[in-house]
Amino acid sequence: MTIPLKIEKFALGGQGLAFVETEVTTDEVTTKRRVPIFVDDVCIGDEVEARLTKKKSSFGEGVLVKVTKESPERVPARCKHFSSCGGCNWQFLAYERQLQWKEQLVRETLSHIGGFSEEVLGNVFGKIVGCDEPWYYRNKMEWSFSVDQQNGKLSGGFHVKKMHYDTVNVQECFLQSLKSVEIFKVIREFFVEMHERGENVLYDMKKHRGLLRSVFVREGKRTGEYMVIIQSSDTKFDTDALLSRLEKFPEIISVVQIVVHDAKGFPTRLEERVLRGRDYYREEMHISDIQLQFNVKPLAFFQPNTLIAEKIYSEVVSLLRGHFSDEMLSKMRAYDLYCGTGTIGIVLSRYLESVIGIELNANAIASAKENAQLNTISNIAFHQGDVKNVLHEMVGSPMDIMTIDPPRSGMETQVLEQVVAVAPKALVYVSCNPATFARDAKILCGNGYVLKSIRAFDQFPQTAHIETVALLVRE
Repeated sequence: MTIPLKIEKFALGGQGLAFVETEVTTDEVTTKRRVPIFVDDVCIGDEVEARLTKKKSSFGEGVLVKVTKESPERVPARCKHFSSCGGCNWQFLAYERQLQWKEQLVRETLSHIGGFSEEVLGNVFGKIVGCDEPWYYRNKMEWSFSVDQQNGKLSGGFHVKKMHYDTVNVQECFLQSLKSVEIFKVIREFFVEMHERGENVLYDMKKHRGLLRSVFVREGKRTGEYMVIIQSSDTKFDTDALLSRLEKFPEIISVVQIVVHDAKGFPTRLEERVLRGRDYYREEMHISDIQLQFNVKPLAFFQPNTLIAEKIYSEVVSLLRGHFSDEMLSKMRAYDLYCGTGTIGIVLSRYLESVIGIELNANAIASAKENAQLNTISNIAFHQGDVKNVLHEMVGSPMDIMTIDPPRSGMETQVLEQVVAVAPKALVYVSCNPATFARDAKILCGNGYVLKSIRAFDQFPQTAHIETVALLVRE
């Protein structure tokens, strides 16, 4: 059974949101209420037929059957794979409208989850920062592979929408550079030929057989250096033949094989083998009045959009310099929580007396130390370990500032309690999930902090993902 719906707005995450009017009877009193229905792959203003897949008293979920009337907001998708590919979901919106909806979604999330009033948000909310170029922006892309069950051919690209195994055999993609796509096509052709010769190319996760898991292409947007990463099992293949094909790209300064050892009964282990060149590529970041260099290792996290990341980190600096004088900052110390490869801490070390970065991932800490040395920074130190455990040891040590850049799940309750216990003067919270930020900000503002500024940053154009940067000050 299908029902007609008109998509009225977007929900956080990019789903379309329609409403169905129902009657609710309580104590013999009947009232009407609008129940939200979430639908994927639709644009604001679309009129659609949808099949309900979940029906609760407070919400429902539907699967799009057909669009009966297209929204006037729709624009033609640039990529021919858009209807089937799961790589992005908002190409049907003009970029300015994408920005407007993202800004509105952040405001609504802060209101509904964080409990911030419109008056407060009116005073602290800054205009969203978009990309100067909303195409070709990614500096890292992971490509997956699958075998078509009908014709037996190997394909490679992004996963089909809502599918975990099938892939779209990508011929074009405008999320990363044209050179990155060209490099991937050469690599895919190599493995397709292996498959056609009858070699067991695709790794079978259940049988623990085969070779190939995925391919990454990483790019230095400021330097033009490329890195190719082949993630595979330990099965032998002709690496020299692959390297020979890649010689046509002098921009590739590193080819690395990441061998995944996942024998049954043993913990998974990753082994890094440099097939050609260096074990890193070089990237630069221009932040405020500082130019920094970073050696990015194959397994190291680095913000996927270099140019918008520069704007995010510049905002971090601007917020602190706007609240404290440079003289005050020069006498302050900071914790950089979930510091990754140390980017935020390295930036702030130019303005602060000292910085301590805390990060669980040992590879990231090794990269952070190397990057601090590369930029001749001596007033930063790094601690490897779970943030809550390291902070627990440091509660009682005074600290002026904390920068926080947690995973999508936000801060654990224990970490929030420890932040409140340390009681720094200011918190700068960088978030990739407005919902978990709103939740954490509500708790922090209930424990002595005041939200002074928040701004959204569009790190992933053509998708619904949103980044935010906020300043909270203890009063």
